[in-house]
Amino acid sequence: MADDKSTGFIGEKVKSGVDAINRMQEGNASKLSTNFNKGTHVLKYPLDVGSKNGHYMIFNIYARTDSQSDLPADDSNVSGNLGTYDAKFTSERFFDAQTSMSIMGNTLNVGKRIQQIKDSIVLYMPDDISVNYKANYEGAEIGLAVAAGASLGDLNKDTMTGGDVGKGLGMQFAKFIEPVLNFGSLTTAQGLNALLQRKTGLAAAPMQEMMFQGIDFRTFSYSFKMTPRNRDEARENKKILDTFAFHMLPEKLGEGAPLAFRVPSEFTIRYMYRGKNNNYLNHITFCALTDMKIDYGAGEKFATFRADETGAPPIQTNVTLTFQELELVDRRRFNNTHTSKVNSTLGSS
Repeated sequence: MADDKSTGFIGEKVKSGVDAINRMQEGNASKLSTNFNKGTHVLKYPLDVGSKNGHYMIFNIYARTDSQSDLPADDSNVSGNLGTYDAKFTSERFFDAQTSMSIMGNTLNVGKRIQQIKDSIVLYMPDDISVNYKANYEGAEIGLAVAAGASLGDLNKDTMTGGDVGKGLGMQFAKFIEPVLNFGSLTTAQGLNALLQRKTGLAAAPMQEMMFQGIDFRTFSYSFKMTPRNRDEARENKKILDTFAFHMLPEKLGEGAPLAFRVPSEFTIRYMYRGKNNNYLNHITFCALTDMKIDYGAGEKFATFRADETGAPPIQTNVTLTFQELELVDRRRFNNTHTSKVNSTLGSS
């Protein structure tokens, strides 16, 4: 009688490995605080961004945690003069959809759920808002037999004459046979296609069909100019830049050689108008902050305000943020976020 998998040698090794991974995930996901800001979690620039022209952006931050103290009190964590909004965002990645799996009867806990934390950043709407959609296609050879079948179909539909079909297939056959003859006869057939083209004035067409290969993960880049009008705004700008940097960086496990990292936080980005999503603009799924460039001199002579206990704040700071979407936006997902968002009677008579 075969040994029970759970008590056999392989079963013991699997159980030992699963238990080790589960122990590794116990406790806090990070040795550091999940939220970077201990006091005010919602940072804004300018401080009166909600009373400007009504347009602004919200960057919500997500981390893997199971501590309730890390999470917002509710989904509308940005309120007051900015209005409220529904901050729920559904991930469609496989490992975010489940929290455990069974391996030979042993339960493996698949990490901690990624959840929105308290840190949020609200910035004015920059001038360079855009979106790029790209579908990738690649040419694929369809072969001589398929080409012959397509030509016969065109002949039956009277879109080609028998003579045209014969000439076309003849050139395709010469294109097909030249490398075969070269391989078996030490290149004695080299130049066959060139000779036929010179003599007949005909050239074999590339027998290709464009095949769909997939879609790209979108990227989004934003540039902001921060010119604080007072000391409070200068301090807020530093907190904003530090918060972005903190959450885009990984955390090394331990203090020795970097054998592994805790991955960076993730972001969702919302285009807002007076407390509501601006559905005339595109929607964005979960993103990683992949590039952050800070120019403290704003491309000109470096200058600062009068120093305080922290240091001397720059008069102007430019920052460019580049985000990479972590999920693909297909037709169904696009439809879910764009259909019925705009009043269908707009512009009707």
